[in-house]
Parts: sequence; C-alpha cells; structure tokens
Amino acid sequence: MKNTSVLSLLAIAAVSFAGLSLTSQTAKAEPATTGPLVVAELFTSQSCSSCPPAEALFSELAEQDNLLTIEWHVDYWDTLIHGGSKWKDPYSDKAFTARQRSYNQSLRGTRAVYTPQAIINGDTEDVGNRRAAVASLVNDAAALPLSVQIVNNTVTIGASETPVEVSFIRLLKQHETNVKGGENKGRKLHGKHIVLDVELLGTTQTSEMRFNIPAVGDGETCAVLVQSLTGDIGPILGAAKC
Repeated sequence: MKNTSVLSLLAIAAVSFAGLSLTSQTAKAEPATTGPLVVAELFTSQSCSSCPPAEALFSELAEQDNLLTIEWHVDYWDTLIHGGSKWKDPYSDKAFTARQRSYNQSLRGTRAVYTPQAIINGDTEDVGNRRAAVASLVNDAAALPLSVQIVNNTVTIGASETPVEVSFIRLLKQHETNVKGGENKGRKLHGKHIVLDVELLGTTQTSEMRFNIPAVGDGETCAVLVQSLTGDIGPILGAAKC
C-alpha cells in the first residue's frame, strides 16, 4: 500500500507538472494554427534596430497555414545617419511608406509612422516586435467576409456589397542581407514574404469577378488582397496565398 501511495503521488505530481507546462505555454499567447486566413502585415526597415525581432517573429508566423504574412519595407529610414553611416534598404519603396501612412490615418488618426508596425486584417495595429500583442490580434481577428480562391493562374473573388480593389502582390520568399551601415551595421538580417511589387488587378462591387494573375520568378511567391475602398485605405475583406 505504501508503494502504491508513493506511485500515486508521483503520478499526481507528473500531471500537475504537465498542467503547469501547458499553462506556461498558453501564457505565451502564440497564434492558433487553424481557422480562416488572417492577413498580418509588417512595416519594417533594415535600418531600424528594433525591426529584426519583428522580422524574426513574422518569419515564424509565415509558416502558419492560416496566416498570410507580408513584409512592407518603408523608405524613411534610408537617409538617416547612425554612427557615421546609413543604409538604404534594398526592398524599400516610397509607395509602401504611403500605404503605412494611409493605415495610420485610418487606424490612429495620424499620418505619423513608426517601425516595426504590425497591422492585422487592415483594421487593428500594434508594435510589430511585441510577440504577445501580435499573437492576440491574430487570434482575435474576425473571419474575412469575401471568398478568394486561386486555381492555377486565375483568382476568383466572391460578390461584395461594397466597392473593393483587388491587388496582386509579388513576394520574395525569403532574404538574407548583410547590412553595412546604419543602426544594424554588421548584422545579417533574415526575412520572409518581402513585397517586391504590387499590381492592381481591378475593382469590383456586387458580382463575382475573375482575374488572371501574373507568373512569379524563381524564389518568389505571391498573394491576392481584396481591400475595401473606404477612405484612403479600408480593411481587408478577402485574401489568398498563391
């Protein structure tokens, strides 16, 4: 009986330990791996010392089936001097900065911007390197209302009750960059799903639409975003990975 009691206590302790481990893991608020597609956009720059942790986080998120991650590299860091040097992000574009400013005007009431910034489904935002905050936004994101399906080189979009625009986004699957100036001088940076360019496929309002999508090159992938035309930029209503 004594041995049995000891074994029982050990078993209870093992279960309790497992429970504590599960609680600890839950506290990390990692994004769920099932459910509808969520679009997680990151506005970043290779010249921003706070951005590498955000890019590392988004590289992890890029592996989730229910997530479409997109890295937009902004240009306002390109001319800033730090420690006697600067670094022009090779993936930066003023159009990507304009997209971020439009988001901030819509979501925060200001065209002022910061990096790294995470925007989820085009309607919520937080600091992009705050792992728990980003995970919470992803987990709380509502299902996108429009159906978007890509078959071969054709995308089919369900009927919308409001005006939308349909964009084709060409993405670099991943990069590795040796930074030679600015705040990240001497660091080797990594990222996934970096925007190379954007093409407007068209607009639609009340009927189902189909568009042919361009081919992508080696080392590239793509996505299709359907976004509300409300104001400068509205929430994302539908999306699909290529």
